[in-house]
Amino acid sequence: MNLVDVTAFLFDFDGVIADTENGRYDEYRIILAEYGYDLPSRCLVEDLVGLTGDGFIGKFFPEIPSEQAKEIVRRRQTYYLEHLDRFCRPFPGMRQTVRDIKEQGYFLALTTANPLASAQQLVRVVGVAEYFDVICGREICENPLTKVKDYSRVPQHIHKTIGECVVIEDSPVGVAGAKRSGFRCIAFEHFKDQFSGGAADCIIHDYNDLRAIVGLPSIHLNGI
Repeated sequence: MNLVDVTAFLFDFDGVIADTENGRYDEYRIILAEYGYDLPSRCLVEDLVGLTGDGFIGKFFPEIPSEQAKEIVRRRQTYYLEHLDRFCRPFPGMRQTVRDIKEQGYFLALTTANPLASAQQLVRVVGVAEYFDVICGREICENPLTKVKDYSRVPQHIHKTIGECVVIEDSPVGVAGAKRSGFRCIAFEHFKDQFSGGAADCIIHDYNDLRAIVGLPSIHLNGI
């Protein structure tokens, strides 16, 4: 990937900064069972990637009343934030790589579908809050109608042009959202053939792949 004109990296959180999807799936499985719904019969872990709670329930459980759906999402989010040590695991090499990219002079933004207040807490918990210049939460990065990732409002919020930015996403939905708005996009692939459609400009599988793109030396991926 040519980074000649790039001055900013836009990181998603879930699936890019930290592994949260497996824990998220288990949480929803337990909560939905209390309401009489069987999550494994409807979808797999990878089916949740890139979807907000509202979007996921609307897609796979359309029969759930809206108020009940809101309660399920609220319960899951509350439990998640109370047990981040279990459900929010930073990827190996993440912290050192984010720090090193920042020290190269790049502008860093977090672009996540988590609410802003939650996103601020999450980057503190995983130890990278000091490296991000701007945090764009759900209020900026989610389409309120479709409930999917939307990058159209990000440039004006971070005061960068689309051409200056590279987005790092982990889901086809997120990649599509970035490409719809004209961004170059690196896809962090965790599931086999997850990005077989070819929409992403580049696919990586760990933080050494990202370091190679930015021109950083490889590191041992046995730590954060």
